[in-house]
Amino acid sequence: MNNIDVLLINLPTTSWYKEKFAQSNGMPPLGLLYIGTVLKESNYKVKIIDFAVEKFTKESFSNTLNELNPKLIGMSTYNESWKAQKLLCELIKEVLPSSKIFAGGAFATFCYKDILMDSKTDYIIQGEGEHSVLHLCDAIFERNNEKLENVPGIVFKIHNEELYINESMERIEDLDKLPFPDRSLVDLNKYLIPYTISTSRGCPGACIFCSSRAFWGKKVKMRSAKSVFDELMDLNKKYGTTVFYITDDTFTASSKRVYEFCKMIKESNINFLWGCESRADIITEELMSMLSECGCKKIQIGLESADNNILKKLNKLVTIEQIENGISLAHKYGMHISASFIVGHAFDTDETIQKTISFAKYIQSKYGAYVMGSVNTPFPGTEQYYKAEELGIKIHSNTWDNFKLNNPIISTKSISIEKLRYYYEKIVALMNANNSKNDFVEICE
Repeated sequence: MNNIDVLLINLPTTSWYKEKFAQSNGMPPLGLLYIGTVLKESNYKVKIIDFAVEKFTKESFSNTLNELNPKLIGMSTYNESWKAQKLLCELIKEVLPSSKIFAGGAFATFCYKDILMDSKTDYIIQGEGEHSVLHLCDAIFERNNEKLENVPGIVFKIHNEELYINESMERIEDLDKLPFPDRSLVDLNKYLIPYTISTSRGCPGACIFCSSRAFWGKKVKMRSAKSVFDELMDLNKKYGTTVFYITDDTFTASSKRVYEFCKMIKESNINFLWGCESRADIITEELMSMLSECGCKKIQIGLESADNNILKKLNKLVTIEQIENGISLAHKYGMHISASFIVGHAFDTDETIQKTISFAKYIQSKYGAYVMGSVNTPFPGTEQYYKAEELGIKIHSNTWDNFKLNNPIISTKSISIEKLRYYYEKIVALMNANNSKNDFVEICE
């Protein structure tokens, strides 16, 4: 493909935690696929490079840039990829001086000033990207009389340290109107779980360690069960796949929609195999029976802590009893269970951390759960980042690359950074002891 209009890049990550997680959950970048598809439907020539699965040397990437010669380059950004982002921007400007670079995603949304001041990024897209990026392209390529100053959700530098910040675009109300992601934009063979579906945006929870609400807003937007099923059938028709994964924060937030979707799967007479994520308090015998009957064989549950007082202070709005009940029911129906947890919360003590690690060992042993632990990291956009001092959290690094789930950078009123490092070593040993095979991924392969 030569002389494209827009190159979209999923930046590389260097976190051991994410690499470990990717071994069982490597998925295409759906956010970029949605944006790329919207641009393609508006007759822009688009290519996606995913550094999570594609390897380049400086020379080979320079050659690729020369070959593609894009006028506009977009990056999906992460805190831990900040150094890589700056280096890539410098290389891009060196090879293609007249090109323009924009950045999107959570890191760009919450840390736009740092990115614009300390890298060769030209524009920031805040929040939901499809429509804002399309407006930006129309302005850059001088279509439809679009003016840069009118692009919704855009931030860019006017003079030295003066920023132009346009009001963010209103959220997409009807997700059913978005086109299905064009998977031909990536090489699906490079992903462990290639067929993924996003059915909603946002999360009904308000956990202080999560930036989902700050990014998406307080209201969860959901696609209809019919729209989700139509995309599933489209994947089945185009690729012959019967295996897929739903990437939502909480797919089961609407039990009515889940039942509608499962009914459609059942009536299709196709033996699908799939997985999703769920809050534990939503799980019932009836729900789990329905999911299992319709081919759901993998479920991800956020544990976060095994102490009810900690869970309450985190606004998790779930109890450890509900969590074990959900895991127990998933185990009863033969599901592959993934359970994630965090240590080093603002309110954690040695006792509560040990309690959480012990519970993780317990569900690993009794229910065969695949446990994944991380250290509390106050990412920008989270309540605990903005209220760190009030919560007694001391952040020991101001380097964005250090904000990783496997890199202790905080201390709390009760836990020192050295102690947090000690506990993370215990977590690594626990994760290395995971003895449950990820049957879902084996089938995907």
